[in-house]
Amino acid sequence: MQPVSRDCRGVILISVLWIMVGLSLLALTLAGTVRTEATLARASGDAEQAYFFARGALEAVLYRIAFPDPDKEKQAALFPYAGGMNHYWLRNDRIACHVAVMDEAGKLDLNVVREETLQRLLMILGLNRSRAESVARSVVAWRTPGSEPGASAAPRRPYRFVEELLRVPGVSRELFHGRPARQEDGKVAFRRGLADFVTVYSGSSRINVNYAEPEVLAALPGVSWDRAQSLAEARTAGLLDAADLSDRLPGEALPFVTVQPSEAFCLVATARLEGSSTRRSLKVVVRLDGSSRQRHWRLAWYDETWPSPAVRRFSRRPLPERGTAGMDRMG
Repeated sequence: MQPVSRDCRGVILISVLWIMVGLSLLALTLAGTVRTEATLARASGDAEQAYFFARGALEAVLYRIAFPDPDKEKQAALFPYAGGMNHYWLRNDRIACHVAVMDEAGKLDLNVVREETLQRLLMILGLNRSRAESVARSVVAWRTPGSEPGASAAPRRPYRFVEELLRVPGVSRELFHGRPARQEDGKVAFRRGLADFVTVYSGSSRINVNYAEPEVLAALPGVSWDRAQSLAEARTAGLLDAADLSDRLPGEALPFVTVQPSEAFCLVATARLEGSSTRRSLKVVVRLDGSSRQRHWRLAWYDETWPSPAVRRFSRRPLPERGTAGMDRMG
């Protein structure tokens, strides 16, 4: 048997080293894949937990709204008011959920809103006057039998869902959902869409100023943007009453506002896990009905929703201490 030469031994050594390098890279790749899969699985599991916790929180709030505590002070303490909405928190040792409760009358109802009011809202959302007039006219025409017969082949009837706006001529997805827009300082920010400020469930031409966002308030006759913001800031001290409206709004806007809640409410639940970036937000729109066995009807349910900036601010805040007003404990 011939001895292996030094050159051959060197080639074999180099080959073995390269094989070891390849196996090491393969092992690292496999380890990275396993870590990635484990992270994805954990994130998926966290998302599922957050989803079902948020769903449970919505069920708890629906029950407490439909069957309120006879003691009005206790009921009010359970749903404290701040920032244009009522709040409810639910938590266990690992998951916390914030539920925002908002009156649908805080939005413009597509089936009764005046064309001029809708036009002002569209201009606030960034449309120029010409396009705002055109879109507002099309939105009103959609619900009006016999108007503009050539505009669309779809039959005219009341809006049943806000999403029907996407079928109206002139209403793009960007206008409906929102879009990035460049601000005066050159920075790019997200401009909210029409869907955040309209409803089909209140059935009222009067806006509940305690739950309306500044964009909706500024769309009312004679209300400037500065006055709308001032009115929204005044709610930090608590719910406004009828006397506050007379002092803070021009006379031409008073016929279109109220402080009385409607029977339709929007609930947005946002659950988050302690020590995790996972968030899940759900939304349900309900109408209270004392003649129903459950005392409410669910008008719309969204398993995924993107909360408004105001709701996100509250859902990100530190939670109240367990046992304080507006806080329940589960588990």
